Parts: sequence; C-alpha cells; structure tokens
Amino acid sequence: MRLKKRLLLSIPVCLAIVLAIGLVMNMQVSIRQGINGRVREIKMPLYIKAMEFLARDYEYHRITREIIKSCNTDEEKALAIFDWTHENIKPTPPGMPIVDDHILNIIIRGYGAVDQSQDVFTNLCAYAGLPAFFMRVYTPDRRAYYPLSFVKIKGRWRVFDSYNKKYFRTNSGEIAGVEDLASDRSIIDKDDIAGRLYGGVPYKEFYYNLKPWADEAKTMRSEKQMPLKRFIFEMKKSFGIEKEEIVTDESGQS
Repeated sequence: MRLKKRLLLSIPVCLAIVLAIGLVMNMQVSIRQGINGRVREIKMPLYIKAMEFLARDYEYHRITREIIKSCNTDEEKALAIFDWTHENIKPTPPGMPIVDDHILNIIIRGYGAVDQSQDVFTNLCAYAGLPAFFMRVYTPDRRAYYPLSFVKIKGRWRVFDSYNKKYFRTNSGEIAGVEDLASDRSIIDKDDIAGRLYGGVPYKEFYYNLKPWADEAKTMRSEKQMPLKRFIFEMKKSFGIEKEEIVTDESGQS
C-alpha cells in the first residue's frame, strides 16, 4: 500500500516537472541576423534554438574530423584547416549580400567577407583542439584595420590570414608568431606582399603594429560554439565574471 501511495503521489510531481520543462523549452527567444548591416530579430521557441545549436556543434565536429583526418601534428592540422577554409569560403561575389548569422551558414553559402573567413578558420581550429581567435589589427597610424587570425601552436600565437591565404615563416622555417613579426619586420618586408593593397592601404602595414600580449582567461568566440564551454560562459556572464565580446564585420554588423 505504501508503494502504491508513493507512486500516486509521484505522478503529480512528475507531471509538474514535465509541464515546467515544456513551458521553459517553449519560451520565445530570438536570434539576430544582419544583411548588409541591417539587423533583424528572428523569433523561435527555446527548444528549436537549442536543437539548432547542437546540430551546428555536430557539423563542426564532423567537418573538422574530415579535414584533419590525415594530420599528425598541430601545425599540420592548422594548415589543413587553413587551406580548406581558403578553398571553400570564397570572397563575397559582386552583388551578393553580406549575411551575418551563424558560422555554419557561411560554410554552407561558400562565401563570406574577410572577417567571416577568419571566423570559419578559427572556429574549426578550436574544434581541432587548437586555441584560436581572430581580431581587428590596425595600421600603426590606426587609419585602417584588417581582421587577422591567431592560432596557438606549440605554446605560441601564430598569425594567419585565411582570406588571402597568407602566413609568414621565420628564418628557421617556423610559422611566424606575433613575437617574431613584432621583433623582426624583415620577415614581412622580404615577402611577396609589397605591392598588395587592402582598402587603399598597403597590406603589409597591418602586420607592422602587432605586439605580444599575455593570454587572458576569457572564453574565446570560437569556444562559444561548443555546448559545455558555452554553458560555462553563460554562467560566468550571469554572475558578472565575464562579459559578452562584440565582434563586428566589415559592414559594422555585430
């Protein structure tokens, strides 16, 4: 009788839990999409947003595994992803819109702006186990900026530009890191980029202002695509330990 009574009492509790979960998962949330700098909000239930997030996570893992399946070292992984990104994310065709939404959609579209190419590259590097991020790098006079990618290989931040398929090597043959380019400008000047321009600015000038930095204990944008790390970040944000980092594209869209 006691067991039967307990079972009867547990039914309303279970129903209440199921109802609460259902109400929470059906809460209306939104995502933002930018098209040529104009932002719109797209409403959807929380469970749809969660499922899409998990589906993207699966695809990033799948794509990365395929790219690096023949790689043995971190450098080989980074370069394989670097080549894949440049080959599969083409410059935005004339007349086509710059769409700012999810990284997976950039991969599906097959084209993107400069920062979107770097976003794809650093995201897939993160899924390969390589800490990576991209950020704006300014010329010494700060009249112009360009997004560059940074990937940690053998404990050092190496510099890449997946959009232009560019990176440098030191005299010893290593992929140049921030410290290398900051201390020895000849690595840049002796390269074949002397006449290249970006927005009317010599391309090489974007590398002239690099300075070594200390690693910061914050969640990188590429890590926020991973469910566990995203959960930890959201918890930190709710307690004011960490803030959302705003990244903008060429059109100023966040």
